[in-house]
Amino acid sequence: MDDEPRPAVLLEAMARTLAEEVVPATEGSAQHSVRVVANLCRILARELASPGTAHDDASAAELLDRRLRESDADFDESILPVLLADVERRLAISKPSYLTEPS
Repeated sequence: MDDEPRPAVLLEAMARTLAEEVVPATEGSAQHSVRVVANLCRILARELASPGTAHDDASAAELLDRRLRESDADFDESILPVLLADVERRLAISKPSYLTEPS
């Protein structure tokens, strides 16, 4: 049985409360700080909702770095779609508007 509400839902509720209730009640640097915290809550919520981000494997990243440095054209071509998908996944977490705004 899953616990409800899920952490991502809680973080999104926190972000909404901060943005809709606390930001209008503050000003200056305090208001800016509240906006930053609300955005961080949204980023964390998206990260929790995204599969495969909770436990990144450092050794796999090191292996990938090493393989990319070897200049193997076949490997580079085969890994490109994986790297692009990873960039899109990371953007969906950190800055989703970059994926939808026209270039």
